[in-house]
Amino acid sequence: MKKAIIMLMVLIPMGIHAQSDEFGTWTGVTLDKKISKKFSVGADLELRTGNNLKNINRWSAGIGVDYRLASWLKASAGYTYLYDYHPESYTYQDDGDLNKRTMTYFGSRHRFNASLTGSKDFGKLNISLRERWQYTYRPEQENMRMDYQHASLGYSYPVKGKAKHVWRNRLQLKYKTGSLFQPYLYGETYIGGSGFDKYRLSVGTDLKLSGQSSLNVGYIFQKSYDDDDDKGNRHALSIGYKYKF
Repeated sequence: MKKAIIMLMVLIPMGIHAQSDEFGTWTGVTLDKKISKKFSVGADLELRTGNNLKNINRWSAGIGVDYRLASWLKASAGYTYLYDYHPESYTYQDDGDLNKRTMTYFGSRHRFNASLTGSKDFGKLNISLRERWQYTYRPEQENMRMDYQHASLGYSYPVKGKAKHVWRNRLQLKYKTGSLFQPYLYGETYIGGSGFDKYRLSVGTDLKLSGQSSLNVGYIFQKSYDDDDDKGNRHALSIGYKYKF
């Protein structure tokens, strides 16, 4: 537990001071209702900041269901509505002249997911593997793009709609101390239609506040290779509150 906390304290300042990367915060609230021994439903809200805390990058709201198939295996499904910030961007011709300019805008996305999570306890250490299919649809955005090769058309070119399937693989280690702190470490990969999109690493701890509520504090590093909606390297301080009833 001490090693995880020390690592967290070291990595967060590294993320804040990275010159070429981006730092932000990911904060959220989750409500979870247990319907039976095997079945539960939940809802969550999340707000993400970026550009070194200068912008609100995303807010989202989601609902989901969990069903325990066995003591070690859980099935889940859910839907999330995302509202994202897109900064101004440019494309250029081969000769270096400006081709298109996409204006700053906020856009909606709709995301569906289904997953299986297997877990096993080895004393106080819990190891879990989650396999998740994710489908995201971005509707077309009107009047957001200027084509400099057809200047008379002005802002008539929309940002086209887009659909994407992603397979996510997350391996997590959690140390269950039975006390206030439950430190964890996980790594997750994202594989899209064109290959390897990105990976995410996180270290942090769950803090038990009561029998029904808990707080999560962690550091996240994310490196993207081929993801149009989430470019660049991200460093984030993650804070989440969860209440079970």
